[in-house]
Amino acid sequence: METLGRTAAWVAAAGVMLVASGCSSADEGAPATGWHADASAEVGVDAQAEPEPMVETSAEGWVEAQAEASLEAAAESSLEAQVEAGACPAEMVLVGSVCMDRYEAPNKLGELPLVMLHFDEAESWCAHRGKRLCFDDEWTLACGGPDALAYPYGDTLDPGVCNDDQVWKQYNQTLLNGWPWTLATDEIETLGELLDAARATGATGKAAADHVEALYQGTAAGVKIGCVGPAAVFDLTGNVEEWTRRRDGGETSFHGNLKGRYWAESRTCQQGVKTHGDTFRFYEIGFRCCREL
Repeated sequence: METLGRTAAWVAAAGVMLVASGCSSADEGAPATGWHADASAEVGVDAQAEPEPMVETSAEGWVEAQAEASLEAAAESSLEAQVEAGACPAEMVLVGSVCMDRYEAPNKLGELPLVMLHFDEAESWCAHRGKRLCFDDEWTLACGGPDALAYPYGDTLDPGVCNDDQVWKQYNQTLLNGWPWTLATDEIETLGELLDAARATGATGKAAADHVEALYQGTAAGVKIGCVGPAAVFDLTGNVEEWTRRRDGGETSFHGNLKGRYWAESRTCQQGVKTHGDTFRFYEIGFRCCREL
């Protein structure tokens, strides 16, 4: 995780302080582009099935001369919006009548988003911090705003504005199946900690974690400064797909709606996938948290 360390260190130096269990038939819509749109729906890791592989983590590309100034400008703009919101903690923004994390979990500028937590684990992770998973309609509002934009930045897909233009990598299902199921995920704060915890479980866990890191292509929070919605929430499309809770209540063992797609393709703000059970985990699925005012 040397790359992860360099990324976090750079951000600190910059001084920027912004802070498959199974499948059902319900699907809000297929991803906007790419053959792999529903390939990920077919594979994955859940408590009853075998785990699924992950994708490679690279954050080096954004350490450039202009990155610091751009991030500072985005941070100042977001902070101004937060001051107007007033009631939310500094690391969250007001979306409708709830507070939402500015970034994908762990919601820290410069950190890479977590993956490989299933719906129940993501919900527990948020609850451990006095928060909850966002409802799907809250997420949609943050992404498209009151004008119901198709993407956080407008109605026309612009690949690369968000982290949605990476080349998909082939995974090894056997390696992913070795992902351990007993990690203390509530206490984990970074992707590096998560991978290290998996490696510490033994040779099988180490092989799975190494494969996840090799496949992972998420970008650190705040890197894609144009990928921000009307409410100053970042990375709502692309990067990692996000667990949300279904407002309609869902059904037995199917309470989640996956929003935003991931680094190899995009999905509109309004689309989502409800076909994965609560114990489904995947190398490109993360989440963010919300809380009541």
